[in-house]
Amino acid sequence: MKIHVNQVPAEGLRDRVTYDPTTMDMDRADIHPTDPCQVEAFIVKADQELVVNADIRAPLQMTCARCLEGFVSTVTTDAVFSYKVHPTDVVDITEDVRQEIILAYPMVPICQPGCKGLCSACGQNLNLGVCSHHTARQVADDRSRGDSEAR
Repeated sequence: MKIHVNQVPAEGLRDRVTYDPTTMDMDRADIHPTDPCQVEAFIVKADQELVVNADIRAPLQMTCARCLEGFVSTVTTDAVFSYKVHPTDVVDITEDVRQEIILAYPMVPICQPGCKGLCSACGQNLNLGVCSHHTARQVADDRSRGDSEAR
């Protein structure tokens, strides 16, 4: 979004822009922006300062750190950008928006709070069903709980 300082009225300006994520270099091994990012901004000018209040929404294709399945989630963030300006300046907030989206990425993407992950022995996705390793471990856990309850 490029803002022409001399076109911002005294009462402020509302603007909306859509960014193509393929042009913004935001890929991470487990996170890929796939759909356009939306930014709604309210821009005000006071003397030599331009203040941009931005609501940012970015749909992301992620890989769950527990089960390794892909899922889509949208990160949303609010940001306030402030710039020292002159009346003839043109301010491009694209890089600041890019950084805010990256900062909003989850540290460890998880597809759902109750994700069971993978069996450490055979790699079975435990969200889809149990494997013989998991069943044997569960029986052993039940026996050990039963032994301790009997004491």
